[in-house]
Amino acid sequence: MRSADRASSNRTDVDNLIDGAASWLHRDLDRCVELLDDAETAIKGQRDLGRAARISEIRGEVALHLGELGAASSAFRHARRNWLAVGRRLDAARATLGCTEVQVLLGEYEAAESAVLRVQAQLGREAHEESRVALLDATVQRQLADARAGMGQMTAALRHYETAENLYAALGDADGMALVSLGRGVASLDAGRAHNAMVELQRARSSYRASGQERESVTASIMIAASLAATGQVARALGVLDCLQPHDGASRWQVGIHRLARSQALLRAGLPAEAHAEAGLAEDVFAQIGAVECSARAALACAEASLRWERFEVAAREVAVADRLFAECGSQLLRGRTWLVQAELALARGDLELAAGKCARVLDADLDDVAPFLGVHARLLAARVVEPEHASDLLDAAADLAVGAAVPELRVDVLLARARHLRRLGHSDEALEALRSALGVGRAWEQRLGEDASAVILPSLVEATDELIALLLERNDHAAQIEAWRRARMMKSSSLGPLVEHTHGARPTTDEERAQRLDELLQTSRRPSSWATPDPDDEVLPSVPWGSLVEYYVTGEEVVAFVVRDGQVDARVLGAIAAETRRLVSSWQQECRLMAPESRVIEEGWASPALDGLCELLVKPLADLLADLDDELQVIGHRHLHAVPFEGLLDEVGPWFSALDAPFPSELPPTSPDAPGIAALVLAVPDDNAPLITAEAEMIFTTLPSAQILIGEEATREALIERAPDADVVHLVCHGVFRQDNPLSSALQLGDGWLHARDIISGALDLGGAVVVLSACGSGLSPDYLAEPIGLASACLSAGAEGVIAALWAVDDAVTLELMTSFYRGLAEGLAPPYALRRARREVAAQHPHPYFWAAFRYVGHEARRG
Repeated sequence: MRSADRASSNRTDVDNLIDGAASWLHRDLDRCVELLDDAETAIKGQRDLGRAARISEIRGEVALHLGELGAASSAFRHARRNWLAVGRRLDAARATLGCTEVQVLLGEYEAAESAVLRVQAQLGREAHEESRVALLDATVQRQLADARAGMGQMTAALRHYETAENLYAALGDADGMALVSLGRGVASLDAGRAHNAMVELQRARSSYRASGQERESVTASIMIAASLAATGQVARALGVLDCLQPHDGASRWQVGIHRLARSQALLRAGLPAEAHAEAGLAEDVFAQIGAVECSARAALACAEASLRWERFEVAAREVAVADRLFAECGSQLLRGRTWLVQAELALARGDLELAAGKCARVLDADLDDVAPFLGVHARLLAARVVEPEHASDLLDAAADLAVGAAVPELRVDVLLARARHLRRLGHSDEALEALRSALGVGRAWEQRLGEDASAVILPSLVEATDELIALLLERNDHAAQIEAWRRARMMKSSSLGPLVEHTHGARPTTDEERAQRLDELLQTSRRPSSWATPDPDDEVLPSVPWGSLVEYYVTGEEVVAFVVRDGQVDARVLGAIAAETRRLVSSWQQECRLMAPESRVIEEGWASPALDGLCELLVKPLADLLADLDDELQVIGHRHLHAVPFEGLLDEVGPWFSALDAPFPSELPPTSPDAPGIAALVLAVPDDNAPLITAEAEMIFTTLPSAQILIGEEATREALIERAPDADVVHLVCHGVFRQDNPLSSALQLGDGWLHARDIISGALDLGGAVVVLSACGSGLSPDYLAEPIGLASACLSAGAEGVIAALWAVDDAVTLELMTSFYRGLAEGLAPPYALRRARREVAAQHPHPYFWAAFRYVGHEARRG
């Protein structure tokens, strides 16, 4: 009797361990595994197949959470075998559905569908256990939906999702309903219905959070980020992904989908190289765990990035891999995307026949009802390779499909394609109206997203603006030239918004801060309700300034120069020189990197073919428009031209001064011996690699004895925030890092850590009209893919600075000290900061004529920032 009692007690203890493990499954995997190990030890040597099956089944769930799909499949198969051995057919069916869950994640949709249908048939014979059968039947419906959505059978998938949702609701199973919302959200995203996807994914995330399932909540949040990127809300998407950076305990599965979502956001932001790198890493992760379909998605993302990167041969190989893998999975819908990429590749290579064939393949797949975006884009691509009369029919059909889909970007794409078609036919007025309508739709999209939503980034809007500017310039009348400049200025001035929007509040560093920031980002995500196009008369374009201005605009392969004088605008197309000027800028930057302290050039005989080439292409063609200047000339770049130090090169000591008729007055304003005192705040963080940082701080104190000097550990973020509002000049001399892929992650190293550009514009730092001097490497750089210069300098302007002095390249420390000594001497003598910097450049140039030594630092005010 006692022996029986002990056996019964032992079984109870084991059951308690297993039940405890199940309760910890969604909260603490380590604790769950620990309890499973204890339970397995307790039954070791006993033929307790039922409890062994329960343990294996929970281990399968653990492996699923960790993304270990092979281990999960083995555990579920082991559980199924043991359940069958003890005659528990319904439990065996549940274990089978664990196996099919793995198959769906691997992309083995046809195999999963067949196995699930067999389980469904079995359940029909087990009606005597209604409650257990109902739960399994709900899982069957959900998995059939996932499998059929994966194969592109969206109508059937949505029907199964609805049935599963109703079954789970009747059972009161919130977790099951969350799984349905997650699956339906992913399916909607694949079908190009990103706004619908966001609604479903938000619902899933809320449910997971309510039940404490953090890992599942993270998965839903990553997919929300992918939806945000798909709608053009790139900054918000990147902000969400920043808050969800995978940690050491993250599953490889989540690491893979996080990288893939980040790749999609980066590509939308115009960063094909960075997007390709992220997609490649995602593909490696998915290949390691055997997730064929996700690996195909990553390969397709690589191909799309390579296509935008104009690496056509690489893109062709990558899209071929994606197509083969999608074919193996039976993913007809996603194969349609590969065919579109192949069509774009064929067009880029001039193979019109192949492009037409790939478009026809998409249309023959009859996916219009399932994924309208595929049908729209296939028709738009086909319209570019057929005769004009057939093109009109294709454009009309695409327009009808886009209207029915209610996706604004599709309407923009159609209007852009129609404008190009009309332009080819010579109907320029109609083309202009189509392009203005396209821009109006994009503007309406931003307005419908709300004041607190990120501005959208739509590549098609940039293309529409470029096309509109080109058409306006063809008209060759003054009104058209003015509108062209205003359109260019408006497009350039909108760049900072999307990247700044998600930076309100300091960059989160702790788990608690990240969670709070994530909630803020996702709570303000919304689905717009309607897409009415605004009245063109309501559009507010920038006004033409007085004074002399040259503003460059890079459109495709061409560079346009707008010359503004006394409220009048002249536009000159400088030709297809974008690629050559980009090469010359890169050559100049390389020349600066190769300069070393011992190579200082004292003689007048230095030469720079890169600068000479840029002058020939950008400056000399404008000499007649800039003759007889009687005021100062401001020059504003665009994209890669932001890296050209026009201000210094056109000064009297610069190599371009003689190319124009004295664009800058040679005389500086007089100094004043009675200049008012200057309140300066200096934060200096020296180290062994930059010993002259302390000398620079001491020099400022010698020149301006009232300056507050904080060195090393005293130069903290808190000190900057506290003291900056009372300063006329804020001088930061330290190490700097520029981030090409995410310029708002560019940073300055203070005494207590890195101060990022996003921290500067978070609202905590008030620069109160001060002039900010950033004596740090990379402080004046900005990405060449953005219209507006965005980085540390623009962040300071956004935080209230009157102007910023920053460097375009790393300059020799000793020469920088010379330049700063002259600059502060000029400030002390009453010169305004721009003039003090100009005099400092001239004095350094007298000793070191090569522009590397004196042209790097430039003064940037709000007007230059807007360009």
